[in-house]
Amino acid sequence: MRQSLDGSDRLVVRKNQEISELNSRLATKDETIAELDEQIDRLESELASREPTQSENLATVGTDLSKVEAADLLNQLKARRKKSKADLADMDAVLELLSQS
Repeated sequence: MRQSLDGSDRLVVRKNQEISELNSRLATKDETIAELDEQIDRLESELASREPTQSENLATVGTDLSKVEAADLLNQLKARRKKSKADLADMDAVLELLSQS
C-alpha cells in the first residue's frame, strides 16, 4: 500500500512539473502574441498615415487628371470590387470622360 502511495505521489509531482512547464511556455507565447499585436497596430497606423484619404484622391482627380494612370485606377477598382468586369480600356474611357467635364 505504501509503495502504491509513493508511486502516486511521484506521478502527481511529475504531472505538476509538466503543468508548470506548459504554463511557462504558454506565458512565453502570450508575450510573443502581445508583442506581435503591438507591431501590427504600429504598422496599421503607419500605413494609415501613408495612404491618401479618399478626399485627397478626389482632390487630385478634380485638379489634374493627367497624373491619374488608368492602370492605377483599374487596380483600385479591382481591389474594391473583386468581380468587376472593367478593363484597362474602360478606365481610359472613364478618365477621358472626366477630363472632358
